[in-house]
Amino acid sequence: MVDFTWDREYASFCITVLWSVLGFGSYYFLSASEMPARIFSARFRSDIRVTRVVIQRFWGLLFTGIISAIIVLVAFKGSLADFGLGFGFEQWPPWWSLPVLPLIIIAGYFTSSLPGNLKLYPQIRIETWTLPVLTVSAVSWILFLVAYEFLFRGFLLGGSLLVMGPWPAILLNSTIYAFAHFYKGPGETFGAIPLGILLCYLTLVTGNIWSAVVIHSFMALSNEWFSIRAHPEMQIIAGK
Repeated sequence: MVDFTWDREYASFCITVLWSVLGFGSYYFLSASEMPARIFSARFRSDIRVTRVVIQRFWGLLFTGIISAIIVLVAFKGSLADFGLGFGFEQWPPWWSLPVLPLIIIAGYFTSSLPGNLKLYPQIRIETWTLPVLTVSAVSWILFLVAYEFLFRGFLLGGSLLVMGPWPAILLNSTIYAFAHFYKGPGETFGAIPLGILLCYLTLVTGNIWSAVVIHSFMALSNEWFSIRAHPEMQIIAGK
């Protein structure tokens, strides 16, 4: 006979899965609207191509990070540290994870010029990149990725561990994470599976999301900078 017993752990798990889908979906669909960027650009005379992407990342910060943290604090009455947003390390990342960062840079250097990559990156489609634009883009990327990693490797993974073991939780997390990349094409969708497994594993080993944040930030920023360099219509003018 099926046991339909409902307890607090299962309720928390269901909330984390539901909000992971709804929160990411809200960010994705709001990002498609240009109205906020048009209003902001008209009011502050900013380049709408830059403003649009920064606002998209703000939606990600809000829906994947801030609201997820509020759910943990208010609905779960828990600690953010219990969901990976603490600064204590249960254990440092294993030695074999250290070469990941230089490998990311090397891979990014060679793949950034591929047509499929240049179609998507850099996300800000301007011809001239100045130091202020590079800085704004980098800061918004990092803030977005802290929130993004908290949703997947903190909020969802932590909620999953309430009702299942680490490997089923990693599998569920990586599956949802892969589907979150579906709109970017098969390359990023299938590539998100091994990446998701690695980031989940490092989060569980260290007890926080910061290894995942560092790796993901290296990927995003190095790919952006290499993509600008490889794009035939773009240039960096650091003096402005």
